Amino acid sequence: RHDNGVRLRTILPPSNADPNIQWQRFRRPHGSVMTGSILVGILTFCLASTVHYFALTRLYGVITARLNPGYRSMLAGICGAGAAHLLEAMIYALSFAVMDATGLGGFKGGDSDGFMDIFYFSLVNYTSLGLGDIYPTGHSRFLAGLESLNGFLLISCSASLVFVLMHKSFKQGDTK
Repeated sequence: RHDNGVRLRTILPPSNADPNIQWQRFRRPHGSVMTGSILVGILTFCLASTVHYFALTRLYGVITARLNPGYRSMLAGICGAGAAHLLEAMIYALSFAVMDATGLGGFKGGDSDGFMDIFYFSLVNYTSLGLGDIYPTGHSRFLAGLESLNGFLLISCSASLVFVLMHKSFKQGDTK
């Protein structure tokens, strides 16, 4: 067992290996660890997508019911979508923190010792900016890839909402 309680398989050198070469044992995580990481990633992906769907649906309903097409409705759409994206990045940050706490993955580089640093990484990764000053290790790399893909898709959905709001404004000739 590894220090964090994760079962490991030891891989030995091949039986026909040269006996004069000193082989070092190396270890790789057992399949159940990878399965758990994939499950965390898929659940987080689905939860963030669901939050975004309901946020944009509710936002569009409120904007079209209460505001006339124009600058205010577009600004409300941008701010509302931005708030939804912050919440979704926070969901990913919580998943990263869980993976870090359970030993499934972690972070290196910079000052990656607190939750704010994990949230910072999540925002950078969600937007596909990828600065690289903090980077994931272990199975957190899988979650980082999913977050980047999910962020790209959800930001595209928000862009389409803003486009619809602007289109309604231009259609009525109101650019105030």
